[in-house]
Amino acid sequence: SELVYETPSPFLWTVVPAPDGTLYVGTGNDGRVFKVDLQGRAAQLFDAAELEIHAIALAPDGTVFAGSSPDGKIYRIDRNGTAHTFFEPGEKYIWALALDPKGNLYAATGEKGVVYRIGPDGTGAPFYSTKATHATALAFDAAGNLIVGTESPGRRSEEHTSELQSRFGISYA
Repeated sequence: SELVYETPSPFLWTVVPAPDGTLYVGTGNDGRVFKVDLQGRAAQLFDAAELEIHAIALAPDGTVFAGSSPDGKIYRIDRNGTAHTFFEPGEKYIWALALDPKGNLYAATGEKGVVYRIGPDGTGAPFYSTKATHATALAFDAAGNLIVGTESPGRRSEEHTSELQSRFGISYA
């Protein structure tokens, strides 16, 4: 194994690769987002007021979305590091973020286990209640279904959105 970058932060909560190989790293106890290039050179892209960056999603245009905790907020960060609050769900934790092909951002939250759908304009609403304490993971499968992972109890749910698929349903595995 080869060390790519050693951050001054005590925790790395998330690492997301961009198509060009750049890594975006969300850290803890200092709530920062670092951008690490292919040569291992890093630059701080963003420093949140919150202690943790648990989630990062990358838009095709290079925009970075970062989910912070506690007192969860989602920030929209441009390529130059200019950030503004994009959405505040009123939840304590933002555990995961995922973008759909239409530019909607999905946020997995805790302590109520709600997944929010946020439009490209930053307007969001609850999309799915997991009936768990925390929704901790999000991903889209090849068919466009949103896969939601939870804790307490650990579940995998599959959400079929009307925008992505003609039917709507939930299945637990």
